[in-house]
Amino acid sequence: MVDLFDQIHEATTKQLQRKQKSITRLFPTFPDRVQAVASNGGIRLQDVEDELWKFRVSSGTTKGVWYDIYLKFLDIIPTLVKIVKDRRLWIRDKSRIDRRKLARKFLNTVNVQVKCSCPAFQYWGPAYILSLGKYNAKYTDREIRPPRIRNPKQRGAYCKHLANLMKVLPFYTDTALSWLSDFYEDEITNAEKEARKEFGWAKKAGKELGKKKEETEEEKGEETKESIQEKHKLGSCMLWAEKKTKELLSKGIEDFKVIEGYVYFEGCRR
Repeated sequence: MVDLFDQIHEATTKQLQRKQKSITRLFPTFPDRVQAVASNGGIRLQDVEDELWKFRVSSGTTKGVWYDIYLKFLDIIPTLVKIVKDRRLWIRDKSRIDRRKLARKFLNTVNVQVKCSCPAFQYWGPAYILSLGKYNAKYTDREIRPPRIRNPKQRGAYCKHLANLMKVLPFYTDTALSWLSDFYEDEITNAEKEARKEFGWAKKAGKELGKKKEETEEEKGEETKESIQEKHKLGSCMLWAEKKTKELLSKGIEDFKVIEGYVYFEGCRR
């Protein structure tokens, strides 16, 4: 039997949100529970490191109780390089990438791992579900014990506290902007330099292609001009009549007349 953990994949915040949608089949009132967390104090960013953000989130049932949430970013540099190559995210003069758009795109597409210190994260399935190889999204050690009793169909992806975080994470664009500048400015700058080289090559190739196309069109234009001049040297009708006359005579056909530029003979279309 192949261990699921032998096939490692990683999940983005968007993928986890799609998985989370099934949680209402287990808890129909889950949205109300999420709102209760926000009403009791919500989320507070406590600390940021080069790969890890730490939050504090309030309990949805007991005021004054707080849990720790960890958000770890994976494959940060490859993700940044890929985003920087997207010319649609650069400023108008294409001199550099728009840093705000970069930060927003990063939060939506980067691979992540998460963890909440609340009991539900451990005992209602999130710890196990996020440990599966197709997600690889549990921060710290993986959980190998499935929630056979509380959540046998493995609904959702995370607890109500993490649901709050995922809901408000897009609003942390300014935090991401500052964090990227503090920890990954050199990598972003280098990625911009490489992107400019690629853009330059593409621009040069485009100019060469355009130049070649113009030359081809000019050549065709000259050919067309010469052809028209040749055809109209004696007048198009007279030229055609002369050509057709020579052709008929070469075949031994002499029974025809030339009338106003038309060649006519019995049994032949004009």
